[in-house]
Amino acid sequence: MADLNGKVALVTGASKEGGIGRAIALRLARDGADVIVADLCSDKSEKDAVWKGLQDRVREFEALGRRGLACHVDITDDKVVDALIGEIKENFDRLDIVCNNAGAAFGMNLSYMISPTDWRKMIDINLTGTFLVSRAAAQWMTRLNNGGSIINTASWRGWHPHIFMAAYNASKAAVISLTQTMALELAAQKIRVNAICPGKVDTDMERAAWELKANAFGKSLDDLIKEETDKIPLKVIAKPDDIANLVSFLASEESFHMTGQAVQITGGMDIVRV
Repeated sequence: MADLNGKVALVTGASKEGGIGRAIALRLARDGADVIVADLCSDKSEKDAVWKGLQDRVREFEALGRRGLACHVDITDDKVVDALIGEIKENFDRLDIVCNNAGAAFGMNLSYMISPTDWRKMIDINLTGTFLVSRAAAQWMTRLNNGGSIINTASWRGWHPHIFMAAYNASKAAVISLTQTMALELAAQKIRVNAICPGKVDTDMERAAWELKANAFGKSLDDLIKEETDKIPLKVIAKPDDIANLVSFLASEESFHMTGQAVQITGGMDIVRV
């Protein structure tokens, strides 16, 4: 287990119970970090599922003996992102780990049929949002002079694009390029910047997509999941905890000599490129 005692981590997109963000946040807390979780909330009340999910995360951290903080953030708004960093400053004296996990996948269509609105929204969330959070965090982290680790959630589709996913593919490929550029720029400050590129992961979002696909092709969900599993050389779909294990490694000093990497965690799909 990585030693993150004394570290402070920010994880965006961590409200969903069955999501990668929750798994990452909990793993970092188990490793010893205090964790800030941030997501887009419409209403800071228990009636808002996103805000409730963030509060649930904080309670989970506290049960582990760690400090937690739930924050609203629209990662596409630079003023809101700056306010998030300000809120972290008020509650913690440092920021060591930033996990840009918030993202979106929607509007699947032929590239020449995607609406400009859907294209801009996908780029705004997946790329600009990652940039704005990294930018604001790095400005403070460089002044703290404690080094650190920024970890961006890209996708294996950033390396291996698939039809009907032009906006998503492009946004994730750009996240990989942004990761590499910031890694070069922040190396002198000992701030490492890496990306993770998951393949198929058993999340709530992925299952919703599988259900749509199963209905479209007149198949049962179980049969569809079996087909998806058979495409993976290891013959198993990743769990969110599998992704969190990789993030834990990249966040810790165990990966001190890694920066500018975009690590594919696909069970071998990147080899066969299904």
